[in-house]
Amino acid sequence: IEFDSDAIEEMKCLESGDSGPSFPYKTDEDDHCETPLQAYSDIQSILDALCKSMGKSKSSLKIYDPYYCNGSVIKHLSSLGYTNVYNKKEDCYAVWEAQEEPTFDVFITNPPYSADHIDKLMTYITSTKFGTKPWLLLMPNWVHKKDYYENSTTKNQTNYSCPFYVVPKKRYVYVPPPDFREKKASDVHKKSSPFVSMWYVWGGTSQKNDALMREFQKSDGVSDCDVARSKSALRDLRRNGSSGGGKGGSKKKKKKTK
Repeated sequence: IEFDSDAIEEMKCLESGDSGPSFPYKTDEDDHCETPLQAYSDIQSILDALCKSMGKSKSSLKIYDPYYCNGSVIKHLSSLGYTNVYNKKEDCYAVWEAQEEPTFDVFITNPPYSADHIDKLMTYITSTKFGTKPWLLLMPNWVHKKDYYENSTTKNQTNYSCPFYVVPKKRYVYVPPPDFREKKASDVHKKSSPFVSMWYVWGGTSQKNDALMREFQKSDGVSDCDVARSKSALRDLRRNGSSGGGKGGSKKKKKKTK
């Protein structure tokens, strides 16, 4: 397992009561929230299927997450057997521009939601230089409605993709690491995000994407998540009361009227 040594030292300073964390790039404190273990557990069957299709073991599957918060992605994925994770405190946009990305098999991330981060991310992973590598993005459920998302995926004339969606039946709760945010009078900022989130998944090609979705549908993951093949299928889930925003995916019973 490769940890960011500079980040480890910084966290030691935090524990000792020294000043808060710093980053070699501009950040928004509301973006600093760690992805819960449950979110990674929900896509484990997809990662297992990728290992099988690539002829790799869990420990040899190279995972790249370019957005650093507090390094818990390494801890969580390692607990599931995926120990080859690259997640370092570096300016990923500068890295991409210089084409200095690490070698990887699959791209997994929960990007910052502020500013134009998601737009930049979609441009990168759907570019021709990114190729046909699979990606799994944990993002708000409104992203699929954005023009930049459609232009990067289903309307992309050079590198078409049509992701499927893994929608948790219980909303993911994101908690910022200690001392990553200024203390406020209310508790509103203790947990984030204010948005309902879900996984956007693309297998690299249409054939591989269909295979991944079939594997997920056969897995235990369907007990905790719904799966939607398209945007219209997402609308159907919402109409049926399963949108990842509540305690479950079942439809509420209507009260009988006399």
